Amino acid sequence: MRIENYTDAYSPKEIKDKEKFLLWVKVKKRLVYILKVLNCIFALGIGLMFVYPFAWMASMSLRPLTEALKFNPNIIIKNPVWDNYIFAWNQARVSHYIGNSLIYSALVIGLQYLTIIPAAYAFATMEFKGKKFLWGVKFLGMMLPAEATLIPVYFFYSKLGLVDTWGGLILPSLFSMFGIYMFMGAFKQLPKEVIESAKMDKASNRVIMLKIMVPMVTPIFITHLITSFISNWNEYYWVLVMTNSESLRTLPVALRGLLQVDEGVPQWNVAMAGTMIQLAPILLMYIFANGKIKTSMVGNKVKK
Repeated sequence: MRIENYTDAYSPKEIKDKEKFLLWVKVKKRLVYILKVLNCIFALGIGLMFVYPFAWMASMSLRPLTEALKFNPNIIIKNPVWDNYIFAWNQARVSHYIGNSLIYSALVIGLQYLTIIPAAYAFATMEFKGKKFLWGVKFLGMMLPAEATLIPVYFFYSKLGLVDTWGGLILPSLFSMFGIYMFMGAFKQLPKEVIESAKMDKASNRVIMLKIMVPMVTPIFITHLITSFISNWNEYYWVLVMTNSESLRTLPVALRGLLQVDEGVPQWNVAMAGTMIQLAPILLMYIFANGKIKTSMVGNKVKK
C-alpha cells in the first residue's frame, strides 16, 4: 500500500484549517493553565486575608504593652511575652467562666436536638393542618433580628422570674430556626424509598427518625453541632443582659473585663491573650471536623 504524503492527503485549505485548529487548541491549553494559576493565586490571597487577622491577634497577645499600643501590622515578634496568657487566665478567672461556657453550650445543644430534629422531620416528611402557617411563622422568626425582640423577651422573662437563671439563658435557644431549616433540607434529600420501606416494616416515626434518617445525615449533624457550639460559646449580649451575678456569666462576658485601663491605657495585649484562649476550643473543633464540614457543604459523591 502506498503511503501518501501529508500534502497529498489534504488540500491546502484543509491543511490551513487544521493548522488553525491545532493552534487554537494550543492557545486554549495555555489559557486554561494561566486561569488555573490565577485561580490559585486568588484563593491564596483570600486565604491570607482570613488567616492574617488571627495571626496578628496571636502576635499582639505575645507583645509587651508598649509594643501592643503601637498596633504594628507586622506579625513577627522577637521576644514573646508568654506571661500575658497567665495574667489573662488569672485576671479573668478563666477556670471559673470557662466552666459556665461549657455548661451553657452543652445544655443548649443537648436540649436543642429534642425540638429541632422532630420539627425538621415533621416538616420534611409529614402532612398536617397548619403546616404552611407554621412554616411562615418559622421564616418570620428567622428574619427578625434578636435585638428586635430582646426588650419584650426580657420583660416577659422578668415577670416569670427567669432572669439570672439557667432556664432563662437556655430557653430562647431551644427552638433554633436555622437548625430546623438545616435538618429539614437534609431529610428532604434522602430517598423516599427508605422511609416507605421502613413504614412497610411497621416502623414508627420515632424509629425512622432516630435510627434511619439521623445516621444518614451525620455530616449535617456534625456541622450543626459545630456551628451551634461556636454561636453559644461566643454568646455575649444575651448572657450579659440576662445575668446579674457572676455565677452564671460566661467567658466572653468575663473577657470584657480584661480591657482594664492602667493609667489611662487599655491592656490590649492581655485582652488579645484572653481572646486567643476563648478561640482555642473553636479552632480545635474545626481542625478535627474539617472533613465532615466539607462533606456536608459539598455533598457525598455517589459511586456507581
